[in-house]
Amino acid sequence: MHFFDSKIDILRLTRTKLLKMSNILGGIDTVKFLWQFLGKRERKKDVEISEDIMRVPRLIEPLLNKAALDIVDAYKSKLLNESVTYIVPAIWGAKEKGKMDTVQEEIYKKVTPVIHEIIDKLNVDCHTASQRFTIGYMIKGLIISKVTYMLEVLKNRLKDDFTLQDQDRENPLIYIEPIGNA
Repeated sequence: MHFFDSKIDILRLTRTKLLKMSNILGGIDTVKFLWQFLGKRERKKDVEISEDIMRVPRLIEPLLNKAALDIVDAYKSKLLNESVTYIVPAIWGAKEKGKMDTVQEEIYKKVTPVIHEIIDKLNVDCHTASQRFTIGYMIKGLIISKVTYMLEVLKNRLKDDFTLQDQDRENPLIYIEPIGNA
């Protein structure tokens, strides 16, 4: 009887040899277990992708970008003066506490048709309300992310422009207001 020195020795065995040794090793079940655990795994063949995997993203990305850009462009003065979370109820159409203001309602009315258009372009069978809600949830999250990103970029650019204007003045310290007492 031959004892194996390492796992490598077992891996070198073929299935046929392992099956012949099944009596020695304790039956066919033990051999199957060893083969699955130590043997070469059958690799799944790579699925051939014949379709254009970027077709749908190319359809919905411009819609997402346009929706976010339109919102920021139309309401930038209001959005810049509010906290970044101001946009969330505007996209969702509901506020946790209280009512939405008129700007939030306008944003919701603008974004809702875009969300429905994106869902239609995805061409996904939504059999349940839960599935449709989940897809809408992801789309709304993307729009919120894009809007907040655009707002932060805009804030940074405005801050940089303001800083450059201060450097151009003769004495920028004149315009700085001291805070506190020494």
